[in-house]
Amino acid sequence: MTNIDFVFTEILPIIKNKPQDMAEYTKKQMSLVNELLHDMPQYACPSFCSSCCSGSILMSYVEYINILLSMNETELEHIFSSQLGVMEDGGKLRCPFIQEDKDKEHCAIYEVRPLICRVFGTSASPCQEEIKFPQFPDELFYHAYNTLYYMTEDSFIGLPLPDDLVLYEAPFDIWAIADSGKTAELIDIFKRHGSMRSVLFNLNDNSFFTMKEDGKRQIISWNK
Repeated sequence: MTNIDFVFTEILPIIKNKPQDMAEYTKKQMSLVNELLHDMPQYACPSFCSSCCSGSILMSYVEYINILLSMNETELEHIFSSQLGVMEDGGKLRCPFIQEDKDKEHCAIYEVRPLICRVFGTSASPCQEEIKFPQFPDELFYHAYNTLYYMTEDSFIGLPLPDDLVLYEAPFDIWAIADSGKTAELIDIFKRHGSMRSVLFNLNDNSFFTMKEDGKRQIISWNK
């Protein structure tokens, strides 16, 4: 494994204290999502397994802030000093919240884990044991998804980047860099490594895309 060239400890003082209105909005949206997911079917994953906890775990900006708010000072310092920016084989970011000690719950933020982890798992990695995956209604998922990603039907939540780009969906590490205001550095990282599954929005042509390691853009087309 290698690390992306960025010093995460330098940005922690900038991003750890959120404005009160932002914190309140995040808590409100997460409460709505938790209500929606309250009766969802549960996975029966073995406690030692982390097979699907790989491949650049994507989340919304709201979920990123919720995770920040859930951690104390010691936990934040640990994550930002040693866990962020680690790249797996294949150019994906390793989830910074995986706990290596299998005697413990493998996810350090299980109670505030992103929607994708709660509903679908995060990758196509084969399970080590036969697991019966529950069916989750698409309508319910997209209701929760829109609650996290959109303020109104036509207004999504993101962070502005240079060149008329907006960060729409990303791993925790990428949100942290963008949230610190070091957006030029983030674009440089994307040029070297690709966007590591992060989804960007181009204001010039209203398109969503990811960036490959060769710098080419792969347009995303989806229906919410």
